[in-house]
Amino acid sequence: MKKILLLLALICLLQSESIFGQSAIRTSANFLSIVPDARSAGMGDVGVSTGADANSQYWNVAKYIFAESNSGVSLSYTPWMRHYVNDINLGYLSGYYKFDDNQSISASLRFLSNGKVYVRSDFEQLQLNDNANELAFDIGYSRRLSDKFSAGVELRYIRTLKGAEQGKAMFASGFAGDIALYYQSPLTVFSNSSKLAFGLNISNIGTKIKNSNGNGYFLPANMRLGGSLTMDIKNNHQLTVAADINKLLVPSPTVDENGEVNSNADKSVLGALFSSFGDADGGFKEELKEISFGIGLEYKYLKSFAVRGGCFYEDTQKGMRRYFTFGGGYSFNVITLDVSYLSTYSGVNHPLDNTFRLTLSVNLGKLK
Repeated sequence: MKKILLLLALICLLQSESIFGQSAIRTSANFLSIVPDARSAGMGDVGVSTGADANSQYWNVAKYIFAESNSGVSLSYTPWMRHYVNDINLGYLSGYYKFDDNQSISASLRFLSNGKVYVRSDFEQLQLNDNANELAFDIGYSRRLSDKFSAGVELRYIRTLKGAEQGKAMFASGFAGDIALYYQSPLTVFSNSSKLAFGLNISNIGTKIKNSNGNGYFLPANMRLGGSLTMDIKNNHQLTVAADINKLLVPSPTVDENGEVNSNADKSVLGALFSSFGDADGGFKEELKEISFGIGLEYKYLKSFAVRGGCFYEDTQKGMRRYFTFGGGYSFNVITLDVSYLSTYSGVNHPLDNTFRLTLSVNLGKLK
């Protein structure tokens, strides 16, 4: 186990380069990209193909079909960017219900309190306002397509409230959707009963969100693709290895001969989705820099105690999120408690450093 964790750390540390350029992609409602639950956060922000739980709504709604329980609910809490501020918090409530082995429904609510912000009053003076927040409400449906394959869709309502400016609430809203696929198959690895799984989730395909100046920005539409291998070792031990890759499906900013940056916000939503694979100024080399990835491990003993680790990597020009993650969990009867911790390795004073998450889940199927 120690050798595996050491190899994982080595992979992350070898990804190092200097910071240059201003080609980070700008999107709205970025809270939609914040990992809400402690289990996946402890595994390097990996979750599109891992085993189903109550938080699968965020990662891959199609996984619910293969959940062991017929229903569950989860509540997560994240103090956000505590390295810089102490009043931004993310809450996440999610749950699901399986009608039978072929159909399920699910829902979730994300709420980000942005703490205290400064806005302009009617007299053009800055004043403190503590009513800035963002929320998203999702409903999902998934269906089994075969013994090993399932699909799901989600619909999402998004609302942002930036407080009040000149006596008027700075309010914006929009709608989005997700499309998800999931495949799992049993196999034998080193004489151990195992499961191989793959997942795909195309998320946040939807309307643009306008800011107070009337400028519209794309939602953080994202394609997440990943695979996982879970091995049951001598009945009491279970090891999962998983990896995800991500690609933002929004236009890359371009720079003209005068150095002016164009965010390409005038493109249509569908046009942005398809052109996002080949619109970067730097060509294919820059497109590769827009791909981020996470690698994670999870070890369970008696399906009750869990230890997790992972790392996440993103190019310096595209956001520079680079961190190690650690986590653990304990299940007792119908209740599971998970925690995670994030430590950056980017070499700069990063706002995400020292982030922790807490998740409480209840297996409603066991209550009957």
